[in-house]
Amino acid sequence: MISFIGADREQVSFMPHDLNDWLPEDHLARFVVDIVSKMDLRQVYSTYSGKGSTPYDPKLLLSLIFYGYSTGVFSSRKIETSTYDSVAFRFIAGNHHPDHDTIASFRKKFLPQLKGWFKDILLIGNELGLIKLGNIFIDGTKVQANASKHKAMSYKRMQQLEKQLDCEIEQLITLGQEQDEKDDKTTIDIPDEIKRRKDRLVKINTAKKVIEQRRKQAYQEEKAEFDKKQEARKKHEKETGKKPPGKAPKEPSIAPKDKDQYNFTDPESRIMKTSKGFDQCYNAQIAVNGDMLIVGNYANAHHNDKQEFLPAIESVPDELKPQITSAVADTGYYSEHNIENCPENITPIIVKSKEKHNSYIEQLLNPINDKQKEIYRKRKHTVEPVFGIIKEVLGFRRFSLRGKDNIDNEWGLVCLSYNLKRMFNLKAT
Repeated sequence: MISFIGADREQVSFMPHDLNDWLPEDHLARFVVDIVSKMDLRQVYSTYSGKGSTPYDPKLLLSLIFYGYSTGVFSSRKIETSTYDSVAFRFIAGNHHPDHDTIASFRKKFLPQLKGWFKDILLIGNELGLIKLGNIFIDGTKVQANASKHKAMSYKRMQQLEKQLDCEIEQLITLGQEQDEKDDKTTIDIPDEIKRRKDRLVKINTAKKVIEQRRKQAYQEEKAEFDKKQEARKKHEKETGKKPPGKAPKEPSIAPKDKDQYNFTDPESRIMKTSKGFDQCYNAQIAVNGDMLIVGNYANAHHNDKQEFLPAIESVPDELKPQITSAVADTGYYSEHNIENCPENITPIIVKSKEKHNSYIEQLLNPINDKQKEIYRKRKHTVEPVFGIIKEVLGFRRFSLRGKDNIDNEWGLVCLSYNLKRMFNLKAT
């Protein structure tokens, strides 16, 4: 007769008494705890007064958050639940169970320090021999904002709604005067209805001013580009005596476009084109090395990547910049400004035009050579898979916070946590 090993749920101790026996020695949770123990958190500890109830150790909370994000557990409620359900989370928490409010408050309070912690962990990895630079590969991806695109309004619609609300307010005032004269009561609260419309007008007016200011900033950049093209065309005509080929550039307008939009839930987010159409998003940028480690990151609300090449290089910690030999990016990052202003010790390798079908690089700004081609070919095997892992494996497709500064820090937390898992895997090889 075949015998089976069953579950004896009546036994007194189901798990080992020693927490160190709960996990294998080569487990990610142990690695996260070890890295956090090496971090300088004196500034965090200095914020505690020692009054009131005994707080949880910041290293414990930080380890829970880092491990959660590195394994796709982003919610503070889910992290709390995992301290009961998951052996790894229970090990990190030392059999304690911080509630979700404690975890969320800690994350919110110290979120601005994420940039420094991202750097600290990279430098720890560098000391461990896990960080190798040389070539860095730059790319961006659109990440959904914590706001619906249906909460956005176009500039043209704002102008239409202003007229409509002004008209409705006048009608309500007239209706109120008529009722006062007739001493007639109505089923609606006219003062309240007028106030509601005036409040909405204030919000629309604020939104219009934001759109107009954005347009002024965009106009300055577009006008500079227009003037540059015009100067080049004049120079060509003067030198050759012939009109320049192609259509003359159209001078930009400082007036807002009808389709310019403002989102009332997260005003700093923008409508952006994604692989699935248009959505309310932020633009998340990373720079990675050849081992698929993120060595620089940030996020903003820019629609395209042309102005992100130099900031991506700048986002790499100063201590690691001297190790960079070249910065690689696709055609979306190409501009003469980026080439001319790239740091002297770094060779920019940016595709000037899209690759033809079944061919590799057709054009680089610098003289084409086999070495540059070979470096560029590695881009698809380094930076692009990182976004795939973050979005598809970890499941991070939407920011939970709102506002440019908050999402920039949240993206830093995602990148930091990704790095912890990547460093753990590199350490094991």
